[in-house]
Amino acid sequence: MFNQFYSDSSFTAEKEFLPPISRWTNFGGLFILCVLSLAIPVAAVAKYKVTVKGQAIVRPAGELRIVQAATEGTVIHIAVKENQTVKKGDVIATIDDSKLQTKKNQLQSNIEQAKLQLMQVKAQINALNSQIGAETDRINRAIASANAELSGRHREYRDKQITTVTEVQEAEANIGIAQEELHTAQEQLKSTQATLRAAEASLKAAQSKQDRYKSAAKEGALTLDQLEEVKLAVKQQEQAVSAQIAAVGAQKQTIKRLQQAVSAAVARRLRAQTALNPSNAELAIATERLGQEKAMGKATLATLAKEHQTIIQKQIELEKQLERDSSELQQVEIDLSQTIISAPADGTLFKLNLRNSSQTVRSGDEIAQIAPSNTGLVVKAVVDSQEISKVKIGQKVHLRVSACPYPDYGTLKGQVKTISPDAISPNANGHAPSSTTTVASQKLGAPSAFYEVTIEPESVLLGKGKQQCSIQLGMDSKADIISKEETVLQFFLRKARLLADV
Repeated sequence: MFNQFYSDSSFTAEKEFLPPISRWTNFGGLFILCVLSLAIPVAAVAKYKVTVKGQAIVRPAGELRIVQAATEGTVIHIAVKENQTVKKGDVIATIDDSKLQTKKNQLQSNIEQAKLQLMQVKAQINALNSQIGAETDRINRAIASANAELSGRHREYRDKQITTVTEVQEAEANIGIAQEELHTAQEQLKSTQATLRAAEASLKAAQSKQDRYKSAAKEGALTLDQLEEVKLAVKQQEQAVSAQIAAVGAQKQTIKRLQQAVSAAVARRLRAQTALNPSNAELAIATERLGQEKAMGKATLATLAKEHQTIIQKQIELEKQLERDSSELQQVEIDLSQTIISAPADGTLFKLNLRNSSQTVRSGDEIAQIAPSNTGLVVKAVVDSQEISKVKIGQKVHLRVSACPYPDYGTLKGQVKTISPDAISPNANGHAPSSTTTVASQKLGAPSAFYEVTIEPESVLLGKGKQQCSIQLGMDSKADIISKEETVLQFFLRKARLLADV
């Protein structure tokens, strides 16, 4: 074949009058032909690495601790700077708390005043309780006294009833006795009068005998002694008559006295009969007084109870107000503690969103981001959504860290750890909404959606020997994710298919 080609060329050259081809030209053409002949099998065998490129940034292995403003206000002091190491509890910034302090002082004043009023109300309650106790004791004593008086009036009324009945019975008995004595006296009067008549008859008989004896004596028929005896008998009869007359008079006096006694007994009986139904006015008065004491006691206790209830209600209102003020003061104390924005954990202040000490913040605003200390580092890479199908978990990655030049320190090896389950769309400004991918998405420079790929580096040091570079948070890098290996021939064929749209 070569000889034919050579003979044809010679023939053509001779025919066209061309100069002959030099030997080196022939050898060069032969060499090129050999190279091309060997390139095809080499391209079918030789492999190269297909990579997916993306912008990346070094981030902490865990989430950043977001420090937010817990209350609204104006920042009066910023105590830290970015990339400063902080400890848990260190002050990051201070918010103006003058309004809260004023409110706190006012609440404390209100609480003190409420406590003082509560003490006064409790003193009033104690005094009112003592007054109620004393008034209750007085009322009980008054009611007991009225009850005793009523019992006494009942007893007196009952005794009067018994006494009047007894007095009537006694008066009737006295009348009977007086009438019996009067009857006896009248009988005695009759007897005395009979005796008087008998004495008068005897006197007349004696006087008649005396007259006869005087005549006989004058005639001398009787002796003087006999006449004297008759005269003596007359005198005796006269004395007997006088005595009987006196006895009759005395007996009449006795009868008169006894008649008066009977009249007096009748009068006493009438008086006793009149008092037989004694008046119950005093009993009614005592009963009414007892009712009045009970009514007055109830009215007084009702007034005191109403006053006591009013004071108790005031105490309840003061206690509720004190509780509200205490709760509000506690909330103010919490708000005051929230005016001091402090670090929630040990770490490095990765980002500070405060620019000056007069900046106004609202509750929930992000103040800073803290990367926790003693945590590993990962690399967050941003991969275009068109290339994400080539990325798989476990694929090798070569990282070129901008802060550690590649010629001096080489590349940092890593491995794909996680891939975001969904694409992340940038917002209207072209920035990613997630704080962990914001910087990397800005590096991407494309408004299309992207995926976040987490890469775990094998080491945090680049280089060998003494010349080493330590990777730190926030360092930018370029990630070459090795998706697969293919031959050169496959590459050209794939490109040819893409160009031919087959």
